Amino acid sequence: MTASSAASTSSSFNGPSSSPSHLHARSAFLAGDEIIRIVPSFNYKSPLGLISRSVGPFRAGVDAPVPLWLAVHLRRRNLCRIKPPLWMEVDHLKEVLRFERDPNEASFSPDLPFRHAEVARAILSACGAGSGSGSAGGGGGGGGGGGKNK
Repeated sequence: MTASSAASTSSSFNGPSSSPSHLHARSAFLAGDEIIRIVPSFNYKSPLGLISRSVGPFRAGVDAPVPLWLAVHLRRRNLCRIKPPLWMEVDHLKEVLRFERDPNEASFSPDLPFRHAEVARAILSACGAGSGSGSAGGGGGGGGGGGKNK
């Protein structure tokens, strides 16, 4: 790699020329390390040694904390149910909305984590929310077809 190509790579990654889609991708990547709880449907006796931490062991039906990226990976393979964080509950989100609509409040709600939008999007996407093919609990939905009703 030449010095000029390294400089252009560095400036395109860190510089002001980053497009909104690149910024969103970076933010989603960073959210992948957020810890959430899953209920695995498998047993694995040994802890998994990840770069950032160890996770497991896993016992079917017993909650386990894992990074978001691993939860999404396991959910897409139907190996776990994702337990949505408490801040994703409807009542909690209504309180956040009430707080943020209050004209006397000059800031965002402190009751949401920093990367709440990215975490919520990843969980809902992994669970097929909005497609009629599943739920965060993993049980609902219509068979995964996602096609037109006949």
